[in-house]
Amino acid sequence: MPIRKDKVSFKYDVTKHLKSVPNEDREDAANDAGEAALEKISEFMEKQRSPVKGQFSYPKLSKEYADFKQSKVGNKKPNLRLNGELLESLDVEADDDSFTISVTGSDENIKKAYNHNVGDTLPKRQFIPNDNQTFKGEVVKAIKDAIKKYKKPKAQRPSEAEAPPLTVEANFANLLRKFKATDREKQIAKNVKSFKIEDIL
Repeated sequence: MPIRKDKVSFKYDVTKHLKSVPNEDREDAANDAGEAALEKISEFMEKQRSPVKGQFSYPKLSKEYADFKQSKVGNKKPNLRLNGELLESLDVEADDDSFTISVTGSDENIKKAYNHNVGDTLPKRQFIPNDNQTFKGEVVKAIKDAIKKYKKPKAQRPSEAEAPPLTVEANFANLLRKFKATDREKQIAKNVKSFKIEDIL
């Protein structure tokens, strides 16, 4: 669903990242991935950069608003943080295949978030992708890392020490002749048809 004036949200499909995650853990993994993405969004905002692929640094504040912000919070950064309402309004919901980040709260808050993301009445400072966009690599990596801990480990191949013993079928008459066995050794080996390599090492 595209970003709208009445609903600012982005759904991220994590199906391809959930391979090897047990079915009963998929929703938890998707939720953790959404929370990791949200944390990265916050980091990008603080650096005054967009977490959306193809978008770059946020435009500077107008002089009037910069002066207002300086008097209010002590800085002029275009980091979408004046009173903390925007960050607090970002929410994550997840299912077995995806997570959705949405702006919640008052209509005024959602409208403000819409304007920031599309540049309607404010300079564009996008923090949530639209339908035809996605997150930058740093955010995607955080998503993958959050899911990784839910993945079932691949079956390990047995080590050399655990390898099954090798059994060799042999013609004992030929072996005994070759090794010049004594009559007593021939008698002991008479009924033996196979042996393990480790028995003779």
